[in-house]
This record gives sequence, C-alpha cells and structure tokens, in this order.
Amino acid sequence: MDRNMKAKTLCPECVGITFDDVAGDAIGALDLMTCWERGDTLPDLPHFSLSAKNGCSFCAFLCHILRERLPKQYAAVTEAAGCPRVVTVKLNTPAYTMRSDLMVVTNDLAGNNDDEEEDGLHSLCLTFGSKGWPQDWRVRVRVYQHPGSTAVSESLGITLKVPSTDVLSQGSIQTLKSWLRTCDDEHPSCQNVDSSWLPTRLIYIGTHDDITPRLIQVSGASLPLTTQYIALSYCWGPPSQTRPQLTTTIATLPQRLETVPEHIMPGTHRDLVLLARRLGIQYIWIDALCIIQDNHKDWETEAASMFRVYRHAYLTVVAAAGDSCHSGFLSRPGVGPLAVVPFQSRSGTVSGSYLLSWHQEYSAWDANNPSHMSGCSWATRGWTLQEDVLSSRVVYFRDTTSFFRCQTQRCLEHSTTVYRNVHRWQERFGSSALAGPSDDNSSKTTEGRDKTNLYKLWRAMVTEYSLRNLTVEEDKLPAISGLARSFNIGLDDQYFAGLWRGDFVRALFWSTRHDAVKPAKFCAPSWSWASWKGEVGWSKSHSLPLVTECKIRHIYVAPLGSDLFGRVKGGYVDLTGSLRPVSLRPIDVSVLADNDPYRVDLFQEGVVEAWARGAIDGFTSSGLRNNGSYKEPDVAKLDCLTDIQALVLALGSAPVGVDPDTDDLIFSQPEYPLGLLVVAEKNSSLMDMPTYRRVGVFQAQTTAAQGLQAEKSVFDIRLI
Repeated sequence: MDRNMKAKTLCPECVGITFDDVAGDAIGALDLMTCWERGDTLPDLPHFSLSAKNGCSFCAFLCHILRERLPKQYAAVTEAAGCPRVVTVKLNTPAYTMRSDLMVVTNDLAGNNDDEEEDGLHSLCLTFGSKGWPQDWRVRVRVYQHPGSTAVSESLGITLKVPSTDVLSQGSIQTLKSWLRTCDDEHPSCQNVDSSWLPTRLIYIGTHDDITPRLIQVSGASLPLTTQYIALSYCWGPPSQTRPQLTTTIATLPQRLETVPEHIMPGTHRDLVLLARRLGIQYIWIDALCIIQDNHKDWETEAASMFRVYRHAYLTVVAAAGDSCHSGFLSRPGVGPLAVVPFQSRSGTVSGSYLLSWHQEYSAWDANNPSHMSGCSWATRGWTLQEDVLSSRVVYFRDTTSFFRCQTQRCLEHSTTVYRNVHRWQERFGSSALAGPSDDNSSKTTEGRDKTNLYKLWRAMVTEYSLRNLTVEEDKLPAISGLARSFNIGLDDQYFAGLWRGDFVRALFWSTRHDAVKPAKFCAPSWSWASWKGEVGWSKSHSLPLVTECKIRHIYVAPLGSDLFGRVKGGYVDLTGSLRPVSLRPIDVSVLADNDPYRVDLFQEGVVEAWARGAIDGFTSSGLRNNGSYKEPDVAKLDCLTDIQALVLALGSAPVGVDPDTDDLIFSQPEYPLGLLVVAEKNSSLMDMPTYRRVGVFQAQTTAAQGLQAEKSVFDIRLI
C-alpha cells in the first residue's frame, strides 16, 4: 500500500467531514447534510500547515489546493492586500450523492449515458471564500476507493480506484489484456467481418527489448493476412517538433528496412514499442515510418488505404497524453496529494476509509464521440477523427489513466464499471448499415430511410471534423477520405468533394460558424464545405423534409491525383434553378442568438420588407468567439459583395412555434424557399454558360417568397 494511503486520524477540526450512512436507501437523504466549515489566513495558512505537519491528511490536502491550485485572479487579490487575508472552507454536501447530479451531459453524436450510471459517492464540493475575491471558488474533489477498505467502497458506491502511475506495471498490462481477451472471446460484433488485410508496410518489433525494430515490406515478408498489429494515432505537433521526427523517406527507406533503432525514435513511437511488446504484439504501424513521406504517389496510395489500416488493426493506441510526437504517453504524474477520510457506518458493521483527490477527471466518459477527449491536443487534429472512429478497438492514454472502447463496451482503467451503451460505428456506416433500424421508430425499414440517417450522420461528422486543425491545409479532403470510403460501403453513392449525390441539395445548405477563413491554397469548389477553414454546420431546419425546386444536371470534380476521395483541383455543378438579384442588410446583433449564422436580411428590388435571412460565408456567425472574447462582426466584409443573386434550390421548413410540453421548436411543412447566395464569376460571358460561385446560403421567412420561382427567373447555370 502506498504510504499516502495508510489509514490516518484526522485532526479534531476535520473529523466533521466524516460521513455516516443511513438505514436503507441513502439517496436523497437531505436531512443528513454534512455542514462543516474551517478558516485560516492566506498566504501562509499557519493552522492548516501545523495540522498537516502533525499528520492530518485533509489539512495537507487543503494546503495543496490553496497553494498550488488557487486561480491567478484570486491569488492576485491576496498578494495585493499586503497582509494576511482570512479564507474560509465550507463543505455542504449530502452523505450520499446521485451520480446523475454530477454528470456533465455533452452534445455528442451518441447522446448521453444517464441510463448506464450508478448512484454513489463520487465527488464532494468544497467552497472557498475570502473578502475581496470576485466570488466564492468552488472545487469539486474526486472520491477514490481506499485499497484496504473494500466494504466502505461497496457501501458508498465508490467505483474509482486511484490510477496507477506505472502504465507498464503488471496490473495495468493485465487490465488491458483482460479487455482485449474479453473482446476476442465474448464480442462477436467486434470481430472484423471484412476479408483479412495487411498494410503495405509494418514495423517488426518482436517481443523482447533486445530486438532492434525494423521496417518490413509486407508483400515480401510472407506474413499471414491474419497477423495482428497495433496502429498508432497521435499528434505530430508543430513543425518545429515534427521536422526532427524520425520518418521514412525515399533516401532512408533502405536504412529503415535494415533497422529503426529505438534510441532515435521520438518518445511517442518508442512508448508504443514498449507497450506492444508487453501485450505480446510483434508488429506496429506508425504513419511517419510506414508511409514514404516525400513520395507523393506513395503518400496518396497510403492515404487512400488509411481507413483499412485502422479498421483492420488488432488495436489502435491513441496517445492523447501529449501534444507532439516527442511527448510519449507512458509517463504519468499521478493524481497529486490524497486525503484519507475515515468512515463508520451507523450500524457499526462497516468501517474504514476512502480517499479524496483534487485531480479533475470524468468518472464516466463517452467513447462514442471524440469529445470525451476534449482538452487534449490529439482531439483537435483533423486526421485523428477518422483514425478514432474507424478503429474497431481503441485504448486512449491520457495523462493519468487510460480508456478502452470496442464495438460492444467501454471501460476505464481504474473503474469497476463497464458501460455497454456504445455506438457500433462499424455497423452504422459499414456493409450492414442498411440492414439496421431507422432512427424514426418506424416499424418499416427501407433503404431510403436508412440512407437518410447515414447522410445525417455524415453531416454531423463533418461538423465535428470542421472544428479540427490541419497542419497542411490541402489535406482537408484527404484527412476525412477514410470516413467517406467507409460511409460509401453503406451508401453506395457518388462522392463529390465532401458531398454525396443522394444528399446533394440538402448538403449544399451548410454555413460557416465563428471565424472561418479561406485557406491559402485551393481545397474545394465554392459549393463544398471543404472550401473553408473553420467550423461549418447545418441549421436544424435543414434536417427536416425538403422539396427540391431545382434540377441537378451534372456534377463534376477533378481529382488532383488518382484518389477520387482525396485532393481536388477543381469542380462544378450544372443545374437549373430560379435566380433573382437581391440586396443585403446586416441584422441588429441584439436580436440574434450568439450561435445564429443567419445575420443578414435579404431584400428584392423595390420591396421594403425583407423576405429571407442569409448566412454569408466567412461572416462570423457570432460575436462571441471560441476563446470567450466578444467581437462585433466585421460588417465591412459585406461591402465587398455586390451583384448578389439568390438561387432557389428547395422548399424547406421554418419554425412556427414552440411545443409547450417539451420546449422544442415546431416546424412547418416544406413551403419556404431556401438556397444559395451566389455572385457571377469574372469573365463568365466567355464560358459555356453563366457561371457563379457561392458566397452564402439563405432561407425565406415567408411563403410570399415563392414568387422567386416565377418561370421567367429560371436559368441554366454552373456553380464552381
């Protein structure tokens, strides 16, 4: 047992934080609130410090929080005073806490996990206060099991153990092996149903530390197609750190086939070698070494196979603990000082202790969407989205613990809870996608309805992807091409620069959010969301039924290479639709929600009332930035847009009220024109037909706008 976990006796003033259970069900026992308060003076904390020196673990815990974790703005007030300042600590919490009261519900593609959570003692809330502070400082501290008090943990419903600081310890490795063994033996849906496949190259590492790794060409190595390998998903880091990263180039390929010494590998690569050997896996795949980085043809070929690399990997390891290839993921700092809190049941049958830590983490997590890794650099990178979603089994290494998910269950390294509400991504957009049920609860399942759900899921994936960053802007389409290929297994559709033929008109109605900017180099035609760098999304009304009011006659995209899902050098859409000139006027921001991208009114010539609202590409959707600052939209951008035309593509739905029972918006039947805002391309008269480029999107606010579809305003045009 760690010396910090040995049973201790709290000082007389801290004894008040001990809890007593209640007979029967303790949930909601508000009459057993523990009201406890103490005080000391900053910055020296003489009372807490002396008590900590005499052995009170909770006083030592308070000293750590106030000295090491106090926010800067609070500490600045204390320092400016120039004299000791009184600080109070309060604990106001029920003796038994429902987990549902502590959950942070995220806006995930898969919803939340309320139905999987159990009740118990999971965290306590401490409130610190001092004169001159902007407000009280609330700190939620995590509750962990004490290794010698199993009965206490069971009695109070404490499911978390203190995470191990040694990732390669026997206990940690056995935990990971048990997850994999359970998946192999008991999860039929996790087994790869596709034909066996291996990447072009793998790194052989053997099972012993005295073996020197080397790169191998799989085609010449006579490896069985069932050979197991581990794929790495990680953050390369800024150019200053990735330039010295060990890679394979045309010049170094012969050398890599001979040896890849561990001592010259960056930390993240080296850690993967150590972990794979402990798991008994002799082959690994790392993009920097298994793809020839300066060979465009090889890079394009391997990028096109990326979805297979991760889909067929026995396991994907996500190095989420660092922000570069040199960070590694096997070193853990631990959860910091622990406070040992005694416990004695009212009945006298259960006694012992539990532990408190300041370390902030989610005891529950959602592996169905990468938002469960929010806050780490890995989750901000564009390439890692498809690497995560396409992998059948993943273990995520964060700074203090690891997470595991397969197609059947989710596990936390230091928790006793197993969660089974997992999205089976392979089934959602794989070969069996059309065989599954529709999400509209209809008893009849049709291919058309299921495809509608897949298109909706694709748009949600694009929105998540658009939030992420790419070191190379031209990778906008390649970095999501693996997802596109996987979706196409279920869709059997044509793909055009991020949009699907079967969902093309609806998919055109994306809008930019926050501070989207044009990439320095061409990435996609103006009608594709991939033509912008930054967040894009679709209005809720665009997920409702639409009636198409245009004719898409031809779609063409010119790939830059041989990969139809990769980079493009141009493209156009030939269509027939209603086209009318309009003028724009910014809407008063005070009447708009911060997340509303529709920030301009549309007017027809000679009409004083606006008939539609528009979202201009690159015109910020909100004055509130992602970093919390506020900035008025740059109206000057609108002055650069002249001769705007409204191209009507469909009739959509609009909000007509609010459901009094659910507060959900109620939408009309499709009757409101919506479409794109376009401007004529320069030298359009020299082209085969009138040519335009997109500058925004609009949706009408009144059915009177249907006059736009008058026969005289229908034209054959080309969008580029």
